[in-house]
Amino acid sequence: MHERLRDAPKSEQAPHAGKELTPMSSRPVRLLRLPQVIDATGLGKTTIYALQAEGDFPMRVKITAHSVAWVEEEVQAWLAARIEQARSETATPRTQRPQATRRKER
Repeated sequence: MHERLRDAPKSEQAPHAGKELTPMSSRPVRLLRLPQVIDATGLGKTTIYALQAEGDFPMRVKITAHSVAWVEEEVQAWLAARIEQARSETATPRTQRPQATRRKER
């Protein structure tokens, strides 16, 4: 049976046929559903989808016709990058930061 699939036209083969599969890491892949992503990030559903659309958040993975999930490792890496960015901005000396504009009191 495997020979038949190997000799079948590419359109009949699975999308991953003939490709070497390499593990991303030694840990198993964990998928997070939306409530878990919301809990991990503190963001709301609308914000998550908006950031995704802008390319500023890991893209969801379609796992069935009616469900999606996020790769936990990608969400954790995004969080780590946000933390690093926030800390590096805090370490910037005050004199180099742009001055905030204050509203005039009435």
